[in-house]
Amino acid sequence: MTTPHTPLTLFIIKKMHDYEGKKEISNGLRTSALFVVNMLLAEGHRAKLVEAIDGNSIDALVSQNKPRRVVIEAIWVTPTKMAELQKLWPKVKWTVRVHSEIPFLSNEGNAIAWIAAYWSQGVEVAFNSDETALDFEILGSVSLLPNFYPLRKPRPSRPSSDCLNVGCFGAIRPLKNQLIQAFAAIQYAKEIGRRLVFHMNGSRIEQNGSNNLKNISALLEATGQTLELHPWLTHDEFLELISEMDLCLQVSLSESFNITSADAVSMGVPLVGSDAIEWLPKRSRAKVNSAWSIVQAMKLADSTAVIMNHAALEKYVEDSVKIWNKWIA
Repeated sequence: MTTPHTPLTLFIIKKMHDYEGKKEISNGLRTSALFVVNMLLAEGHRAKLVEAIDGNSIDALVSQNKPRRVVIEAIWVTPTKMAELQKLWPKVKWTVRVHSEIPFLSNEGNAIAWIAAYWSQGVEVAFNSDETALDFEILGSVSLLPNFYPLRKPRPSRPSSDCLNVGCFGAIRPLKNQLIQAFAAIQYAKEIGRRLVFHMNGSRIEQNGSNNLKNISALLEATGQTLELHPWLTHDEFLELISEMDLCLQVSLSESFNITSADAVSMGVPLVGSDAIEWLPKRSRAKVNSAWSIVQAMKLADSTAVIMNHAALEKYVEDSVKIWNKWIA
């Protein structure tokens, strides 16, 4: 049981807005941090998630909450600002938690320089991926602080119909590898004799992903299939959408956890991913550069695979709780 004297761990994310700048948006980073905070509270720790407008507002948040630890979610605070905060709050343990693997970080111009600077300042740098933590050991000592996911009761299996709903959700960017997954979905629908509706998020295009969407649209039109684009939803709304899918694809080139995959697995929706999703069983993985491989994995995405995927995610979650409890103690 927590008391007012239990040390507080404060998680800080950068406040985000939608593309018109009108309101806050739901995003994977905020969802990920909130899941961890809620888990820690359930485990008897004191934890809190707050949003900062920018690096200059962190001091006030620390002053207001008086934490023992501060976890900065993702790489957005400059090393200069981190050095200032360390001087202002020398008794606080500072951690920067990285949510990306190296292929994604390669698109962020300051990522490696800032990570190296954090280490030189004595700031703990933690990764949510085993492989990335191992890769970064060449720079110094590393920590692993994995994701947590609140599992749900899987939905009943959907009755078959003439329409095959395949979800390939998430931001549209090259590393999501969505075009080849569209090829695979079309081929799979053709083989089983069903009309394809290929579902994607259409309002979050990043890292020159507009060409991906243009090509996917052309492919679905040329093959007489349907592309349905959805707005960016809150997490609860997204779970309702994903529960309507017959199958989901997340055959990404790079992922550090992939909440969208966990959403599908938790809801009991068949899923095909890639080796980038470390917790996913081999049965549910396909080669990222082969539509044929994705089609073969889709054929194996039956009730047995659904059970195996759910068990694998449950094991990941159990291990994650142990790691966080050890770290926070």
